[in-house]
Amino acid sequence: MPQPDTGNTSEATLLFNVEILSMDDDRTVAKAMVYQHGIIHFVGGEAGARHWLNEAGLSAREVDGRGNCVLPGFIDTHLHPILLSIFEVNADLSDASSIDDVTSLIAGKATALEAGDWLLGLQLDEQRFSGTGLPDRHMLDQVCPDNPLVIFCRDGHSLIANSAALHVADLAEAPKDINGGTIEVDEKGRPTGICREAATGLVMMHFKPPGEAQLKTATLHAIRKLPAHGITSIGAILQTDSEGPSGASGQRESALMAELAPDLPLSIYNIFIGTTPADTFPSGPDKASDAFADLKYRAFKIFSDGTLGSCTACMHHGFFDHPEQTGYLTLGPDELYRRMVEAHGLGLQICIHAIGDKAVTTCLDLYEKLLEEYPCKDHRHRIEHASVVTSGDIERMAKLGIALSCQPLFIRSEAGWLPQRLGPDRVPMTYPFRSFFDAGIPVAGSSDAPIESTSVLAAIECCVTRDGFSTGQKLSVDQAIAMYTRNAAFIQFEEAEKGTLEAGKRADFVMLDKNPHRVLPEDIGKICIVRTVRGGETTYES
Repeated sequence: MPQPDTGNTSEATLLFNVEILSMDDDRTVAKAMVYQHGIIHFVGGEAGARHWLNEAGLSAREVDGRGNCVLPGFIDTHLHPILLSIFEVNADLSDASSIDDVTSLIAGKATALEAGDWLLGLQLDEQRFSGTGLPDRHMLDQVCPDNPLVIFCRDGHSLIANSAALHVADLAEAPKDINGGTIEVDEKGRPTGICREAATGLVMMHFKPPGEAQLKTATLHAIRKLPAHGITSIGAILQTDSEGPSGASGQRESALMAELAPDLPLSIYNIFIGTTPADTFPSGPDKASDAFADLKYRAFKIFSDGTLGSCTACMHHGFFDHPEQTGYLTLGPDELYRRMVEAHGLGLQICIHAIGDKAVTTCLDLYEKLLEEYPCKDHRHRIEHASVVTSGDIERMAKLGIALSCQPLFIRSEAGWLPQRLGPDRVPMTYPFRSFFDAGIPVAGSSDAPIESTSVLAAIECCVTRDGFSTGQKLSVDQAIAMYTRNAAFIQFEEAEKGTLEAGKRADFVMLDKNPHRVLPEDIGKICIVRTVRGGETTYES
């Protein structure tokens, strides 16, 4: 174990006897670092660090790193912090593989409900139910007859509601037409309880969330776990109105995060969801604040399609196992473009959810039109996910200067069924990280939590091994680390302050017990986080 870091940010600190992988342009490897007031002042050899301190006339608190490896603090560029908190107070169904498993887990939670309380089940893997089909409202009614119950599938884009929830939403007897969504019905035309994409909002707009005090406590608890994975910064996906996975109940997410931010152990780059960018950002993006601020407002998210798991991702051709289905756009091209033009005109970074190859093509068509009509050199507009793409669209991404936020652990969760869902022709261009890097596209990593684990080291391992899926798209260890450090900082306009360990940047770093370059690829996820430091302050220590 390294020497405990018990000091504060006001005095200089000399960290020595470490292997620092700076991730700078030259990939400098150093043995010591000096930081003070949360800022790095020197990175290099130990003798050079002591000489720098002497020349500066400073004494320093010395921290012996005991030979551990140090990397820039990890940045998760796309997660849902308020939804993470919901996991703290509801039913986790991630291990359920049968209808009996689901009803048993729900029954255990339902007994504690009071009148009017809602219960959520989370992380149900729809692919495990391909033989039996998902449970329907009537099955859920058997274990939770009186309280509204909603079960979300793992991808967050489909839900199952019991009869009580459907009655509250006025969907118990007949479906409603909804653009960009689906309400499934039985042979009598009555809703089964399964709602997909925009239709989930018809139910969730009636959701009774936990009380604000309970929600704040749960959110703090959930986010304070992130430094245990080496995370020092996040891109926080937050609703501002009823649009988004939480429906109307999520419209206070952005305000809640602003209230909690001073008590959180990381920096936050806000990515707001809303129907109208001008209403979401009435004062425009927050570009004038201190570059080292811990809370920033600059990005606007738009959903263009669904997911592969729900067969709602918008595809050029039918799914291999459901050839009659091609998914769909959740917003028409005209509405997508309206939002893009408005956000671009406000100086916002645009972040569009696009998973299917046709959705990616559509977004690139619209980005091309946008940048022709309203040129902007350093826009860094993004596509979130870019799960299935064509080779021609990769070239277009590079030409247009589009950045990507991708989720490596999707591969681990989906590898077992993706070949059957997509077919042999599309698998090589599914999560094609190596092709993105080869094209020079800025690719950053993220968890999309609570959809996937926030373990960055597990994600880095998955990038390098691909868990055996489409192995031609493997990354090097350096490339995988870059996704969560220098590339992540770049796509959040933060490369001047973080993402590498260099003089003048934030003292955000993670200490590991092993160098990821020196273990077997399949063992990277087993490396232990020894310490996480953000702005010179220790936020986690094992």
